[in-house]
Amino acid sequence: MTSHYFSCTIKEPFETLFQALSKTFGNIYFQRFGKIKEPHLGVILGEEYFLRVNSDVAVLILLKELSSGETELEVISCAGGTGLSSFSAHAHSAYIQNVKKFLKDSHFKIESEKEITYYSSHSGKVAEYENKEHRRERKG
Repeated sequence: MTSHYFSCTIKEPFETLFQALSKTFGNIYFQRFGKIKEPHLGVILGEEYFLRVNSDVAVLILLKELSSGETELEVISCAGGTGLSSFSAHAHSAYIQNVKKFLKDSHFKIESEKEITYYSSHSGKVAEYENKEHRRERKG
């Protein structure tokens, strides 16, 4: 299974972004977590059929409310392949592009983009490390 990773910070309050993304991409599951006066977290899970791989492709969207009225967003899309070589025809990347296009078309201001086109357990560890370093730089 191939995956694609995208993260960014969006200059928009959590609730506005969560509502828009869950309505558009949350056809499987969406839930917000958090207590009053605590930062909220959001989980959105969706799927879409892609003819080119004759299969559904999944997307997981994680949102984290930041104190500055911004929202941190992480998106992971996964696709199984088709044929003997399990070729995914970049369907996982296409789903991420759909999310990015939606954000831009909805006039959400995207900052601090990071993208890993072929996401794996190794690249995930790299992304986690880079995100921690990025947070330190923003605080410093």
